Amino acid sequence: MNKSTQPNTASKEFNIHDKLRAASTHWGYCFAAQTYEDGFNYQFRTTFVDGMEFAIYERIGNYFVLIDFFESYDEACDDAKSIIDGHPDIKKMFSVG
Repeated sequence: MNKSTQPNTASKEFNIHDKLRAASTHWGYCFAAQTYEDGFNYQFRTTFVDGMEFAIYERIGNYFVLIDFFESYDEACDDAKSIIDGHPDIKKMFSVG
């Protein structure tokens, strides 16, 4: 068996499970989609407790799965930024002035 001395790049990739564990946050990993949510692919949620925090969930089958949670656009993972960038109305919320 060969042992590689190259760095493990997978450990540097964003992992929502690790972030959830480290943050001990109130955000849940996933929840069931409801019938009134048919046709929706994403949910953008906010909380104002102890400061403003955002979360983006993506619909996968009959569930909404957490993509990321963050306090500013710059803190969001690349997937969350891509979703935000695709929705100018949401991106405006992160614009200053």
